[in-house]
Amino acid sequence: MKINIQNPKSRFKDLGLWLAVVLLLVGQTAYAQTKTIKGVVKDPAGETVIGASVLEKGTTNGTITDFDGNFMLEVSENAVLQISYIGFQTIEVPVKGKSSLNVILKEDTEVLEEVVVVGYGAQKKESVVGAISQVSSKELLKSPAANVSQALAGKITGVVTNQTSGAPGADDA
Repeated sequence: MKINIQNPKSRFKDLGLWLAVVLLLVGQTAYAQTKTIKGVVKDPAGETVIGASVLEKGTTNGTITDFDGNFMLEVSENAVLQISYIGFQTIEVPVKGKSSLNVILKEDTEVLEEVVVVGYGAQKKESVVGAISQVSSKELLKSPAANVSQALAGKITGVVTNQTSGAPGADDA
């Protein structure tokens, strides 16, 4: 009768090999759960939208569209993309089973109210109504003043003109 005694070191050597194979398979499975999605974002008129935000919902993974409205993003297999742009409704598009998207944004009529462009940005018209004044050219031409600054005197609220010299030709206020 022969007794076979194995070397304990060889048992751990086989275990290390199996562990390496299992880790490789787990890594491959985790890698297979992401995919690259490509797409283009357009407005209702068919024009591409430059700078639209494309974000994987629930994450900080996102990008913006380029000059042709195109985007490319690495997302999980069951991701939902949130696509938004100023003046348009934010939409959510499921990615499952798709490799490319053609997205058409809808205008948000509640946001597209009258906007006034000011020197440092843009504001809604209702927030700057008190600061907007105008004088028609016909009204300025009726004035006997020699220049525009004198013609504006007393016609626009908040505008103060001051003539600093009485010398001939120095009549700019």
